[in-house]
Amino acid sequence: MKQRRVVPHILGFVLVLFFLTAFSSAVPAAEEDSGTKISKCMDCCTNKKLVCFNLNPDRRLCTAFYEECVKTCESEGAVSSDWRDCWSESDDQE
Repeated sequence: MKQRRVVPHILGFVLVLFFLTAFSSAVPAAEEDSGTKISKCMDCCTNKKLVCFNLNPDRRLCTAFYEECVKTCESEGAVSSDWRDCWSESDDQE
């Protein structure tokens, strides 16, 4: 008789835990996805800066392009720069 009273409570507890874990894991995945895109974009900016240093004797120009590129990455593509293709490339590599 006591087992019949306990079973619905256990099932309810298991269902609550299931829903909490199922819906709470969806939010960090979106944040992680955005962070991954920004990280890829930053890597692209760094690579372009190194190439620019090898091709261009004016390091100030390369640094300025790099800083603009970083701003584009941090704004998730909202700010335009000469190296804006880094954001679109990071978006395509998913």
